[in-house]
Amino acid sequence: MIMISHELFVSFLAVTCLFRIPRASSAACEPIRIPLCKSMPWNMTKMPNHLHHSTQANAVLAIEQFEGLLGTQCSTDLLFFLCAMYAPICTIDFQHDPIKPCKSVCERAKCGCEPVMKRYNHTWPESLACEDLPVYDRGVCISPEAIVKADGPGRIWVIMMIEDSIV
Repeated sequence: MIMISHELFVSFLAVTCLFRIPRASSAACEPIRIPLCKSMPWNMTKMPNHLHHSTQANAVLAIEQFEGLLGTQCSTDLLFFLCAMYAPICTIDFQHDPIKPCKSVCERAKCGCEPVMKRYNHTWPESLACEDLPVYDRGVCISPEAIVKADGPGRIWVIMMIEDSIV
């Protein structure tokens, strides 16, 4: 019979538990449950998202604040951009980090919607800063132009063209 000290046993137990507890960063792709984003050409997302929401329930509360702005139809890119931020696409090849929207998508949404926001004494949120997003030909990002839809029997297959180059 092997005797170990209580302290050694507790340390061993703690280390074992650390390796068995799933971490948010290692979570797998999950189906999108955010109502505003169910119309997007992707149906899987990964949390935490780019805005550090740990669950889709948290993301829903945050994205709902944009429903009024979406109703103004200030930009055809706004919903795509918001969903790419709040319910980012998750694919088998990019499970480690969620794919960000391209800077150009953000800029188009901001250009169309910021004037509407200013009329109501609001500014474009710092959390959605376009400067922090990748440029299409210099990193991994997603834009509406990069999505090709092909109809199949009773369903739509989505082929995503994601640019991944190093400058």
